[in-house]
Amino acid sequence: MYDKHDGGRLVARTLAASGVKNLFCLQGGHIDSLLYGAHNEGIRIVDTRHEQAAAHMAEGWALATGEAGVAAVTAGPGVSDAITGLANAHMSLSPMMLLCGARPWRMPTPGRCRT
Repeated sequence: MYDKHDGGRLVARTLAASGVKNLFCLQGGHIDSLLYGAHNEGIRIVDTRHEQAAAHMAEGWALATGEAGVAAVTAGPGVSDAITGLANAHMSLSPMMLLCGARPWRMPTPGRCRT
């Protein structure tokens, strides 16, 4: 059986090894591999309706428990929407991490230029 190891799953494994129990997010294609990895590692996925809510919930978790709060959002506007929660965590010295996805990079075909 093929066991796929990609960046998202490796990040999830590292989070689990660090004691992270919850991942606050708004599901999107850019972070699918992270969500699959988190599920496989036993990390509870708390899917929100907005990226800003995910970031604020991660900070709230950190404030309430003293554990690291982790939020994951997709690229572009997802990152922009989560910045307020990240800034609040920074100002209150809350242990919070914001993970942001991006589209996969593809290797160019040999002999061809990327444009």
